[in-house]
This record gives sequence, C-alpha cells and structure tokens, in this order.
Amino acid sequence: MRKLFFVLMAVAAMTLTSCLGKTEAPGQSDPQVEAPAEANDLSAALESLLKSGNGEGFFALVCNIQEKAISLLKDNPAKAKEYLNTAQQFLKKNAAQISEVLSQISNTDMAERAQEFIKSMSEQPVNQLLGIMGDVDGQMKDVQEAIDGQIGDIQDAVNEQLNDVQDAVGGILGK
Repeated sequence: MRKLFFVLMAVAAMTLTSCLGKTEAPGQSDPQVEAPAEANDLSAALESLLKSGNGEGFFALVCNIQEKAISLLKDNPAKAKEYLNTAQQFLKKNAAQISEVLSQISNTDMAERAQEFIKSMSEQPVNQLLGIMGDVDGQMKDVQEAIDGQIGDIQDAVNEQLNDVQDAVGGILGK
C-alpha cells in the first residue's frame, strides 16, 4: 500500500509539475486563461472553453485551476477542497468531450500530457490531490532555494577565479 502511494505521488508530482513548470509549447503561444476566483464560476469557465473546442486554452485553464487551488490551500484549505471538487466533478462528467477537445491540440506531446494530467486530476481523491499539491509546492520552493544557493556558490567561485587570474596577470605584467 505504501509503495502504491509513493508511485501515485510520483506520477501526480510529474503531472502537476508539467503545469507548474510549463513553458511555451513549441510553435504555440500558450493561451492565457485566468482561473475564476470562486468555485461557483469554475464550471461556467470550463464549459465555455470546452464548447469553444480550444484544447490549449482548456488545458491552460486546468493548469491555472491547479495553481489557484495551491494558493487557496495556503489561505483556506476548505475553499481549496471545494474548488478542486467542483473542477473534478466537471472533468468526470465531461470526460469524453474533454478527451476529444484535447486530442485536437496540434502539439502531440502537449496533447498527451494534457490527457494524462486531466485523467490523473479527475481520478485521484481531492484530499490526496491537495496533499500532493502542498508537497509539490513545498518541494518546488526547496528546489528553488537550493538552485539559488548553488548560483550564489557558482558566482563566488567565478569571482574567486577571476581574482586569481587578475592577480596572475598583474604579477606577469608587473615583472
């Protein structure tokens, strides 16, 4: 059971980071779709994009919903749970139509990632998703802090090497 949990967590973390760390898709500009602030407005926003057939926009909205849920999780876990429940119910109810719209994304890698992510988001229990989102958010902050620390160390090492080179050049020119 514990191994299954870690496997699910790893899969979810990879799919969550596919949104959180997204960059512009090759050959596509990533549509900017704002996630509604309230769970009540969520279904309408999802429905609108689904009806428009805009797969990239729909996927971007789901990613933004995830990011909104993470920010809600920090301030109001009950509201985050309601928000994800609303999204999850919509994703389950409209799974076939969502799959069809996502399959029309021109970038096949992005289309496959979108399908996997949305499937994972709709199938996992909301409490588990919230836990994973909190863990991923914390891990991403830890990684960013580690990267920042390494960048500082690299800058110090480069400055030290530069000073050594300047001293060596000064010594050679001084003779």
